[in-house]
Amino acid sequence: MGAKSNLEQELLGIINEKSFAEREKVERYWSLVKISKELDKSISRDGAMIVVRNGNQEFLKTNPAISEKVKVNAALIKLDEFFQAKREEKGKSSDFNEDDLYDD
Repeated sequence: MGAKSNLEQELLGIINEKSFAEREKVERYWSLVKISKELDKSISRDGAMIVVRNGNQEFLKTNPAISEKVKVNAALIKLDEFFQAKREEKGKSSDFNEDDLYDD
């Protein structure tokens, strides 16, 4: 996968890295972030409105990247709810070490 971004490292730091499901959520989140950045580039390059040509007709239409950006943002927000719960869980349990139960 190459070098990990700061965001990936942060997310991996709050999950159980042994859990395939939780690692998948990090990968999905990072993938959505990359898609969001690509959509931002498209919107910046092409603008909020694009020209559509259909035969001899030409008309303006909202850039489809905008509606896709809304969908990606909704998915990111939903996944972030999971990560926020993990942050809170980790914050509550950061003082606990299971090995402490077995110390004499």
